[in-house]
Amino acid sequence: MKTIWRVFAYLKRYPSLAAGTLGCAIIGTLMVIVFPAVAKRIIDDVVRLHHPEKLLPLILFAVIAFLLQHAFNALRIVLNNTFEQKVIFDLRSDLYSHIQLLPLRWFDNRATGDLMTRVIEDVNSVERVLIDGIEQGVVAILQVLIVLGVMFYLNAKLALLALVPFPLLIAGALAYTLTAHRRYRLQRRAASAMNALLHDNLSGVRQIKSFVREKEEHARFNRVSDQLRHATLVVMRVWAIYSPSMSMFEAFGAVIVLAFGSRAVLSGAMQIGDLVAFLILTAFLYDPVSRLHQLNQLVQAGRAAGERVFEILDEPIEPDWIEEKISARIAGDIRYENVSFSYTEGLPALIHVSFHAPPGATIALVGATGAGKSTLVNLLVRFYEFTSGEIYVDERPIREYGLRALREAVGVVTQESFLFNGSIRENLLMGKPSATDVELWRAADAANARGFIERLPTGLESVVGERGVKLSVGEKQRLSIARALLKDPPILILDEATASVDTETERLIQEALEHLMANRTSIVIAHRLSTIVHADEILVLDHGRIIERGRHDELLALGGKYARLCEQSLLETRQETLGGARELEAALVGRDSVESTEIETEVSPLDRQ
Repeated sequence: MKTIWRVFAYLKRYPSLAAGTLGCAIIGTLMVIVFPAVAKRIIDDVVRLHHPEKLLPLILFAVIAFLLQHAFNALRIVLNNTFEQKVIFDLRSDLYSHIQLLPLRWFDNRATGDLMTRVIEDVNSVERVLIDGIEQGVVAILQVLIVLGVMFYLNAKLALLALVPFPLLIAGALAYTLTAHRRYRLQRRAASAMNALLHDNLSGVRQIKSFVREKEEHARFNRVSDQLRHATLVVMRVWAIYSPSMSMFEAFGAVIVLAFGSRAVLSGAMQIGDLVAFLILTAFLYDPVSRLHQLNQLVQAGRAAGERVFEILDEPIEPDWIEEKISARIAGDIRYENVSFSYTEGLPALIHVSFHAPPGATIALVGATGAGKSTLVNLLVRFYEFTSGEIYVDERPIREYGLRALREAVGVVTQESFLFNGSIRENLLMGKPSATDVELWRAADAANARGFIERLPTGLESVVGERGVKLSVGEKQRLSIARALLKDPPILILDEATASVDTETERLIQEALEHLMANRTSIVIAHRLSTIVHADEILVLDHGRIIERGRHDELLALGGKYARLCEQSLLETRQETLGGARELEAALVGRDSVESTEIETEVSPLDRQ
């Protein structure tokens, strides 16, 4: 029940709506007792005692009671729906806000489809609990109490007989409630697994088609979908036994009242009008009990869904996520001192890394895949928390900065530039929401992006598609650079920013990067020599350690790991991007001249046009 109480804790935010809903429920429920009273008077006074003049006033009284009942019910529904939607909005907003503040390590172990299921479907299941919990639950309980009060007032003995099935009804409800949790939890998990698979397959539809895996993926989807079918059938089969059983017990109660009430009328202990009124009240008594059983089913489903929602809300957010304004602009002095980090215990990703990047300097990171390059820069923006050592920005430990302040001072351009499914303008404005058109075009010019933007039919308003699918790799990269230019950060991280593009596109990106890196402290991860040859210091990483450091020519002369990477073409060389390309080749292969190597190029969709 802890989950249910946590859901209802949100109701305290809107006391006036709660009071209005409850007031309408009480008044509307009180009107229920009017019809049995009118029926009793009509039978006893109008029919048996022959007072036809009383018929019209009694009928009018019943009509007015019905009108009031339904009017207050309509008002109650409006108030309750407004109330419920406000609460659900708050719950969904809190959930989404909390998800955004969770550390990246948490997302590494979660499927996107599962998170979407929790934010949409699970919150909607909680919504049903609120609708029926307030509207039907409160009304049903009030109706049971009011009707029982009237029944005891009319005939206490017959009222007690009407309660005979209640122990069976309560026992059945308890048995269903105590065993339902596991069934609904398995159902929600199966639905989440199916949605996670669906999200993955839709995101990877190009790969599925490329490898002709449609039939196999269809079979895999059917297996997961069948698990959901089975879990749902288990829930429905138990409900198919529970619900009719409860209805049968209620019917027994009505039969008992009819039998003993009829005997009381025949013996003269009870008037026939009282019996008719009592039978109507009995129907009014068991009707809300039936609704409570249906509500129990929804509550159990909402309880399982609510657990999944609050499981996320209970996860600890990133540390130091506070609003903190730094009066002076960060200069960009970066220093790592004996920094170590592990994703999993016993498998270190970085081991005692130390280096210093003065303001405006460019530090290049090279090494084989898995050497720790991306991990090193991820620690700077605190996507992950280092386990030992210290990182300083402007001689201040980064944990003394609020996360917002720290990340506002760092710009990131990655190999796979992520663009949201919106317009070019919307994607650029992420860098600076208040930017004018003049500023947008200035950034586009500096990123060599104006040309392809102007060729698009609607320019800045052109929609780029999901993950920028309508643009080429180079075009997406240039938009990412323009976005970083608009942000204007003092610290810049370039993670494989020119990988997977053709020669001409790389030239355009390289020019844009020169604009972007000017007067900024830059940490560059690259496999291509053209992007790091002019770095102030090159750090060579291997299995999480810095094994070599120095400038390009110094490392070549050293003849170590860096020189071998160049020789093995893990660092690509190009004569058009290096003034001393021939001398480099001579140093690597031991001859004075080389022939230029023709490089395969990848042409973007717009380039082909």
